[in-house]
Amino acid sequence: MKKKLLMLLLALCMIATMTALTACGGGGGSEDSSSETASEETAQAEDETDFLLGSWFAKTATYNGEEKDPDEVFNGTFHLYFTEDKCNMAIDSKTAPVSWERTDKGVTLIGDDTYYITFPDDSKETLIITINGIEVLMEKYEE
Repeated sequence: MKKKLLMLLLALCMIATMTALTACGGGGGSEDSSSETASEETAQAEDETDFLLGSWFAKTATYNGEEKDPDEVFNGTFHLYFTEDKCNMAIDSKTAPVSWERTDKGVTLIGDDTYYITFPDDSKETLIITINGIEVLMEKYEE
């Protein structure tokens, strides 16, 4: 939610700046084209995170090059549930809310510890998170 508000505020500032430049003869382009560009950028930013929202479940866990069943590694089901303003990390019945933010390399989860998520081959169906040296491949749960 904060990210959407920030993107909207940024888009409005860009529109106001372009309007001021055009009114002063700065020739920064027409208001219509700057408005369209700002709308496209905002829509693109939303598309980049919308696919992340929802449930992700551990498919494999790799430690020291050996692939293992994640349920055995974590002593229960490991999953992430993303909403617009937070992420719930759950292992079996224990859940911890963490904040998250999109970066140019993936996603950062911030709670008691910081975790980094990447998307293999720019996939929107799988993600990789490393926890205590264990590389966990997660798949999106389609509801």
